[in-house]
Amino acid sequence: MYKEKRFTDEQIREASSINIVALASSRGYDVKKVTPRSYKIPHFGGLYIKADGSKWNWFSHGKGGGAIQFLMELEGKTWVESVKELLGITHDELPFIEPPPKDIDEKGELIPPKKNSTYKHIFAYLIKTRKIDSAVVQEFVKNKQLYEDERKNCVFVGYDKEKQPRFISLRGTGSKKFRKDLWGSDKTYPFHKKGSNDTLVVFESAIDLMSYLTLIKLHNVSPIKHHMLSMGGTSYLPIDYYKSKYPNIKKMILCLDNDEEGHFFSQQIREQYGDRFCITKHVPENKDFNEDLVQFHENKVSDKKQDLEQGKGEEIAM
Repeated sequence: MYKEKRFTDEQIREASSINIVALASSRGYDVKKVTPRSYKIPHFGGLYIKADGSKWNWFSHGKGGGAIQFLMELEGKTWVESVKELLGITHDELPFIEPPPKDIDEKGELIPPKKNSTYKHIFAYLIKTRKIDSAVVQEFVKNKQLYEDERKNCVFVGYDKEKQPRFISLRGTGSKKFRKDLWGSDKTYPFHKKGSNDTLVVFESAIDLMSYLTLIKLHNVSPIKHHMLSMGGTSYLPIDYYKSKYPNIKKMILCLDNDEEGHFFSQQIREQYGDRFCITKHVPENKDFNEDLVQFHENKVSDKKQDLEQGKGEEIAM
């Protein structure tokens, strides 16, 4: 016998539309903003919520979903109880949650910073400090995707189809950490390396992309033909753009940071593109691939020192 539905589709959509960050805050959970695009509930073993309040993931339990599943998993309610309770909440009752930053900064026209008269500061920083291969750095400089500005910052540039700069990210070369996307930047147009096959490799930062290319060389891996892009953080826009520009791409390798935020966004990418791409992950051993690269060099120095101490060094001609 046909059983009448307890809730209409519209009611289910309404219940699912409740902002999970606001919901959790209103129910007494200690919600902390950890990045511009995610929140975390401490002491819950990696429970992350998207900054727009639409999705959550509980990594230690392998669970996640929307507002309905949040009440089911964290408060032990049934699906019916959760929907009914959410329908009883008005958006005015919930605390205001600042929306996540836009992927396109509309605060002003994108004006590239002036070039410095030298490249020595970014070369020293990228090659000596970050241990990136000099040929890798030179390639991006040659392609005008990387230069040094008058304040000695690294300037990473993404271009549109007309070769106009549309995205610019700065990275300081001094001892104090400095990172900034310029006003007017559009993450649609990423810092990238063009490939020739059907695979796209995704990174969070330009430095991780360059570090990955360096590690490939250091491990004597044949030059790969994959497309590579930096999201400039975590954004779907550069992936969507690359998909439209190179429709032959069928595979995606996620090389995001080995932390809860990186794992969280990897899961979001799987949910967003899993039906269109074959998606795999290449997780760095440390937090990111630049840390892996720096450690690789430190281990080489340590091994060489140990060999010398054990008398395995080269003989000295007398």
